[in-house]
Amino acid sequence: MLAGLLPEAAYCQEYDEESSLNVNGYVSLQAGTFVPLLSNMFQPYDNEAFVKTSTDLWTDEPCDPVMTPNKPCYPTSHGQDPGSLSMFRATLQLEGDWKPHEDVNLHAVFRAARSLETDADEWAQMPTPSTSTSPAQRRREARQFVLRNYYQEFDLREFYVDAYPTDWLSFRIGRQQVTWGDTGQYQLLDVINPANTTWHFGPLESFEDTRIPLWILKTLIEFTDIDHSLELVWVPGLDRPEDLVTTPLTFVGAWGLPYSNTPSPFIVDEKVFLYPRNSIDDTMRFGFRWKGSLSNSMTYTLVYYYTHQLSPPIPLYYDLIRLPSGFLDSNHMEKLYLGFPRTHVAGFSLDWSLESPIGAVVRLEAAVEPNHMFPQTSTTYRKHQDPNREERYYFDNPRRTTINYALVIMRPTMIRFLNPAQNFLFVFQFMHSMVPGMTKEDRELLVQVPGFNEFKLRQWDSMKFIFAVLTQYLNGLLTPKLVAAYIYPNSGFISAQLGVRLGDHWRLNLALNDFFGADAYKGVGLFRDRDEVNLKILYQF
Repeated sequence: MLAGLLPEAAYCQEYDEESSLNVNGYVSLQAGTFVPLLSNMFQPYDNEAFVKTSTDLWTDEPCDPVMTPNKPCYPTSHGQDPGSLSMFRATLQLEGDWKPHEDVNLHAVFRAARSLETDADEWAQMPTPSTSTSPAQRRREARQFVLRNYYQEFDLREFYVDAYPTDWLSFRIGRQQVTWGDTGQYQLLDVINPANTTWHFGPLESFEDTRIPLWILKTLIEFTDIDHSLELVWVPGLDRPEDLVTTPLTFVGAWGLPYSNTPSPFIVDEKVFLYPRNSIDDTMRFGFRWKGSLSNSMTYTLVYYYTHQLSPPIPLYYDLIRLPSGFLDSNHMEKLYLGFPRTHVAGFSLDWSLESPIGAVVRLEAAVEPNHMFPQTSTTYRKHQDPNREERYYFDNPRRTTINYALVIMRPTMIRFLNPAQNFLFVFQFMHSMVPGMTKEDRELLVQVPGFNEFKLRQWDSMKFIFAVLTQYLNGLLTPKLVAAYIYPNSGFISAQLGVRLGDHWRLNLALNDFFGADAYKGVGLFRDRDEVNLKILYQF
């Protein structure tokens, strides 16, 4: 019997010797203030809105879309008060890895975050608008809605187990982020995790911080003889329904969408968001990625994923309100239902490492959605009545094939008269989106953001350009960075940043973020009043 216990004792001894626990984390404080910058010649934009008559003629009567939801109040511009808070966010994040056995690893990330209310949150568009007639009360309710739902976080953000039963098979089970795409801002193939960018402008923040982790089973099968691998992903839908999609930006004020300049002709009492339900048929998502090498300098991936359209929510149908007389009010919606339709995403990527004298990395990434559903203008005539419920009308939203591709070029370059010690890293990104099957009606009725009737879907010429350059001075003590984005035809942003490293633990990042747009209700022009100075202080341990 003693002999029988010896192998087990030896195994336990080996188990203990290999067991390890590592914990690290950081505390950060990030704050910003709205300051008009160069794109608007340092002059702020004003909030302006006017009453429009039934004959579509403008009047000289100013109005406030927050205070007069049942009045034909049409904004013509939106602005922020210079010097007011753009954000104030404190974050504590703890990360732990425990390796109880050489073939098992447990990883957890806990994050607690708290943001302060901002004056701009008064413009949050709640799903159920306030019924108060008091201006102060309506604005107070909007701020409290944002604070309660989006500015407080106490979450076990990631929690998963890595298991390696063989040298060619591994599993990752738990709440996690899965990254398939590598084109930065475009996220063509990075379609598994939705995002929450309610607290700041998404492209200026790390995707690690803005992605919403999901409960996922990921399987990796490696074919080492041919230098290929197959990754299988299954998302059973165990998360909160609202976490399964990207958070709508109408829900917040400081970094949310402004009130539309083309408000709905309907009075809407409540917006109901039809999040994916916690059921296999409605919630389950799955896909695969096949990855391999074509040569020593070229790799490729093939991707397929069955999912939901994560953003924006699409108006699907509505119920008219019934008057005391028994008749339906054709201009008054009791409820407007918005959903996240199912879709298929297929794509590929190619990576080339070009040696000297070119010395660059080139990446091509493309994705196709054969059945993407698009929202229509709020005045669309493409709808039909439910034969069994006279108060219900369904929008006839078309599905079209969409094609997106992006080209990324990265090249380190030595410019000795600017920095004799370190390279500059230059990054250029180009993205082109196409909807080849659009009809003449589609060009008149399809929009990019529901409610913004003038922000029409572009069939061929939806193009984005991003340029970035960064370097380091004094052995990494100073890291200047410049990011410039241009969204065709007339909007974009510029972010000038300076990172400072103070010892092994402290990090500072100062940023000037300048947004521009010829039209306040198209492209990045939606954020053209959000120029800011932003400072982040981080202590890591």
